[in-house]
Amino acid sequence: MPPEGVRRSSRIAREIAILLVGSDTEGKMFSEQTKTVLLSRHGAGIVSQYALSAEQELILRRLDTNKEAEVRVVGNLGAQGKIYTYGVAFLSPETDLWDIQFPSVTDSEKKASLVLLQCSGCKTREMVQQSDLESDVYLVNEAIVRTCRKCGASTYWRRPIEDESGEPIRQETAPLEVPESADHFEARPPVLAGPAPALQTAPRAENRRKHVRTKVNFKACVRSCTFGEDIVTCENMSRGGLYFKSRKEYAAKTDIEVAAPYSPGAHAIFVRAQIVHVEELRQERRFRCGVCYAKS
Repeated sequence: MPPEGVRRSSRIAREIAILLVGSDTEGKMFSEQTKTVLLSRHGAGIVSQYALSAEQELILRRLDTNKEAEVRVVGNLGAQGKIYTYGVAFLSPETDLWDIQFPSVTDSEKKASLVLLQCSGCKTREMVQQSDLESDVYLVNEAIVRTCRKCGASTYWRRPIEDESGEPIRQETAPLEVPESADHFEARPPVLAGPAPALQTAPRAENRRKHVRTKVNFKACVRSCTFGEDIVTCENMSRGGLYFKSRKEYAAKTDIEVAAPYSPGAHAIFVRAQIVHVEELRQERRFRCGVCYAKS
């Protein structure tokens, strides 16, 4: 990690009312009015009453301007009772949600942000330029969750350790990436008192989807000319579409109408959509279908 004497560009401690939309670690969808505790050009420190997983994706909306952004959970920064503090980072480095001119970053600060980390699974080492949020999460948890190209999954990464012979483990570095979005800031964020919740991992795709996909577990109703009304189980959804399981074998490119969530007898809003992906789940005797909403 960067030496303690190296000063990093400042973060800004500020409370802004936000709406957080996503799912908790049990897959239950939620919509929570909460707040930030600090701001960064890369994201924010937020508080939430829900247990969240590192690497999962959420939608964050400012309540004062209605501007929103898609974010991923970097990790936890602390907890006080059942209220957690998380660092979340924008999925798009071009996101400007806070309308704040953050200080520019010097070359020495960029160099200070470089750190050698090692995958806890395959022991691969990479030189990484951590953002301010990633650095803070690492300092709190002594580890950070990131995608390992070799393992093909999200794993814990820590500072390298020597093997039993005392010789350093062979380094297998990925090409050094120094994106503009990986700048660092000066002040460390406030961490709420109390033990931090255990760091958890969630699957992370190397290439981000166009929309955040949120795990859910509720019923939906699918209307089609082939099967009429079909009550299905919705697995996840985003602003662009959803995935559901059904005993019916739908065909790709089938035009449908879907209401999600759906409760029999309650008023339901159906929207036009199309089946874009079908996968057979033989053990479950069901089919998983990917749905894309029709453009209005």
